[in-house]
Amino acid sequence: MNTPANTSKPVPQPEVELRAPENESTLATLAMPLGETVLTLTASGLPIYGILHRSRAMTGQSDFFRLQFRGFARTEGNQWLHYANDDARFHTSYNCAWVRVDHPSRSVTFGPKNGVNCTEAFTGLGLDTFLFAQTISWVKGAYPDYAISPGLIGITGNASEEEKLRRNAFYASQGFQFDWQDAAQRTSLYFKDKVSRLLGVWDKEHIQEVGGEAMLQSLALQDETRAALEEKVNRLESSYSSIKSALQRERNTSQILMGVLILGVMLALWALI
Repeated sequence: MNTPANTSKPVPQPEVELRAPENESTLATLAMPLGETVLTLTASGLPIYGILHRSRAMTGQSDFFRLQFRGFARTEGNQWLHYANDDARFHTSYNCAWVRVDHPSRSVTFGPKNGVNCTEAFTGLGLDTFLFAQTISWVKGAYPDYAISPGLIGITGNASEEEKLRRNAFYASQGFQFDWQDAAQRTSLYFKDKVSRLLGVWDKEHIQEVGGEAMLQSLALQDETRAALEEKVNRLESSYSSIKSALQRERNTSQILMGVLILGVMLALWALI
């Protein structure tokens, strides 16, 4: 007996509607501190010291990672010049970078949305590249197979060709590609197909992160150096005291001899009289 063919059509499955990504501002308020380290920058050969703060928020839909920097002080000779006002504070739009991971769409978004910008005191020192590269390195280690949501970059006002090249190089150096939105290349979408294909590089010669152990080693070395200098000063002071005493004894001897000589001359003159 032949079995009749099944001519029924498959029941179409309803499309699963993806939830909109969670707002980064909301995630930022949920972020818990991961710790702070010292970050050193170099400006004209002189060191700048600041605090680097890491935080992270995790929900059922998102993973949010952010870095923030605030200046502490710069050195000029033996003086420490402390930063103040905006340069000495953690900001949500300046001296910071973040990445938001959206699990339903398996995609990541980099921010802030207007790009990584620094306050004037830290512009041109490579801090923006460092912060951006750190978020890339973190997400590469956690979600290498996720896609990247394109980001919009633009220049307003009368930007020079040098400024446009610098902006493009900032993203290109991390492995991003561009989709220009206008002939003058003033606005563009930066993108890449996979997180794993980004680079995450920065100027390691002029920007260094110092952890707790390195700080302790530095303090221990400073204490050892200070103790050696104090010992050297004590030896020099002791040597100076010995030389001073010897000079004083020699001076006293010279005075006695001079007195004897004068007395002898006076006696000789008296005998002649």
